[in-house]
Amino acid sequence: MAQMKSISVAMCTYNGEKYLKEQLDSIAAQTRLPMELIICDDRSKDSSAEIIENFAKTAPFPVKFQVNEVNLGGSAKGITKNFEQAVAMCSGELIVPCDQDDIWVPEKLARMAGMMEDDPALRGLFSDGQLVTDKGVPKGVLLSQTTGLTASEQERLARGDALPLLMSMTKVYGSSMMFDARLMEKILPVPPHWWFDAWVACMAAVHGGLAFTPECLYLYRIHATQSVSASLPTFSERIQRWRSSAKDYWKISEGPLKDLYERLEAEKNPKMEPYMQYVAGRMELLRFRAELQGNPVVRVVKVLGQTKNYQRFFNGWKSMIKDMSA
Repeated sequence: MAQMKSISVAMCTYNGEKYLKEQLDSIAAQTRLPMELIICDDRSKDSSAEIIENFAKTAPFPVKFQVNEVNLGGSAKGITKNFEQAVAMCSGELIVPCDQDDIWVPEKLARMAGMMEDDPALRGLFSDGQLVTDKGVPKGVLLSQTTGLTASEQERLARGDALPLLMSMTKVYGSSMMFDARLMEKILPVPPHWWFDAWVACMAAVHGGLAFTPECLYLYRIHATQSVSASLPTFSERIQRWRSSAKDYWKISEGPLKDLYERLEAEKNPKMEPYMQYVAGRMELLRFRAELQGNPVVRVVKVLGQTKNYQRFFNGWKSMIKDMSA
């Protein structure tokens, strides 16, 4: 039987009074309780602090509550910095990032910790979730459906081929994750062009493995005031994504890819070489796509000459057809 590991929950809050108590109560109702709950509040102007302090008085585990000296802001950088400091305060062997507005099913920690304990080499795990309205009513949509995590992609994850999937679009939400505390030295500090959850997923993928469970272990609440939301893409959004230029995609991809390459390179670890080669190859192909010029015939010849790279580093024929017809 695998040895049970201690669990820390790291929550970040900001003006979350409307849904915060329900989330806190769902953590307290876990069939396997965490050893601690760490909360970093970004100077809320509502009653969030009071809700947390009242909860801490009767919580079945210690609650460490910190209010930031200054507001870090609701941007990707601010949210990431808040989560950075929250996880850095954790002392458990397994760490679970937590949003302020979701609802956990009672078995979430028990199921995820059990899977992590059964595979000691695993560094990260994420689950599926059920989208619900602001009132907590199920919308009939899974989080995996909004991220495009198809059955074939789940199979690739199971084979350990996670990094290419993580490069394409958001596949992992921090609120769905649990990761091994031994990953902390690789995670911190999070590079400037990355969201916290996407970076943790990438570091788990290259330093032991990232796994997915299709179990819906939490309810992902959709409401007007959340910083990051999820939804099934509409037909017009799919068309807009298809029409987006390779130049624009390169602009948003260059920074994160360079950050990842430089971090892996700094490790001086031969095991990182395959991942560095993949990141370098993807950067080279994206740069090639952004610089494509000339008449249609020339474009077709150039794109066909990169067939293997399109297959390895991007969406294969779909991307080739787009670039040849642009």
